[in-house]
Amino acid sequence: MTTIQARVKRKQMRRDMQPQAHIHDSYRPRGRNAGASRCPDCGAIYDGGRWTWRVSAEQMHQLQCPACKRIHEQAPAGEITFDGDYLLDRKDEVLALLHHQADGESKEHPLERIMDIQQNPEHIVVQTTGPHLVRRLGAAMLHAHQGTLEISYRDNEGLLRAHWARSSVK
Repeated sequence: MTTIQARVKRKQMRRDMQPQAHIHDSYRPRGRNAGASRCPDCGAIYDGGRWTWRVSAEQMHQLQCPACKRIHEQAPAGEITFDGDYLLDRKDEVLALLHHQADGESKEHPLERIMDIQQNPEHIVVQTTGPHLVRRLGAAMLHAHQGTLEISYRDNEGLLRAHWARSSVK
């Protein structure tokens, strides 16, 4: 990889260059809930305005987290499509990378999870409960397998869409 390619790759993933959502996320409350709460579905704890995985022995108010609401209602916050004949021979390797990255993100951020993975011979579509995981999956694929990554929000849509592609060199 040349210096110019490395510079372009870094510039694509800078935070100040990333697209921002055009609308408010209806799955996240505007204010903070009073007191600690626990999601009955996944067990995430809401305390002090933040969802975490910490364990608590005390009896808590039951409150479904935004990620579990999205999974239940099948309303993803992000979607990334992986295309190209490059995937034909490497599908297992790519899926292992995606699951590894999702596990790492989910350990620190309970609201960032993979909702669904749809596999076809030519492409893989991954739906997530948060937009940050889409960026992390795309960056991991760029780092491990090169290719091209396009990230965009459509107007008046709260869904971050990304597309990664690479063709095999024959």
